Amino acid sequence: MSRRTRSQAAQAAVPTTVHIPRQRGRRRQVPPVIVVVSEQPTLTARATMATGRFMWRHRRAWAPTGIAVTLLVLATILHLFVPWTGAITAAACLVPPGHLVWLAKTRPAGRTAWAWRFTLAILALAGLGWLSLALWFGPANAALMGLWSLTTLTMQTLWLTAGRTTSKGQR
Repeated sequence: MSRRTRSQAAQAAVPTTVHIPRQRGRRRQVPPVIVVVSEQPTLTARATMATGRFMWRHRRAWAPTGIAVTLLVLATILHLFVPWTGAITAAACLVPPGHLVWLAKTRPAGRTAWAWRFTLAILALAGLGWLSLALWFGPANAALMGLWSLTTLTMQTLWLTAGRTTSKGQR
């Protein structure tokens, strides 16, 4: 029969001392083994950990959504403290069309490449336009939240589609 000693008040995260019985033919004084039983996580904590693990495992696939959420938080903070930066970032909306013109002059490409370039330039223009409007009017505006959701969904879909087509093409 084994000898076990436990504390009668079973509290979570309190170490429990378990004495292992003496083995025959061995040393007489066996040091006690201390087993630490941690507290069982709540359902909310388990759901949060599962979501975090899922997002970490698939972090490359969810990169556009992470960037969009980061920009939403950044736009909120900047709108609260310096809303006039919307006027400054409006000038950045000229960059995507200018880059498209530069690509037309320096790097000719086929129809498919131009479709991707044009789509990405339009999405970058929409993103920069949203950022400048969100900095000026606030990202909680209903029209801006709709545009943010639509742009985020479109970028995430294109990201996943492009990831599948390029991975199949490289194999």
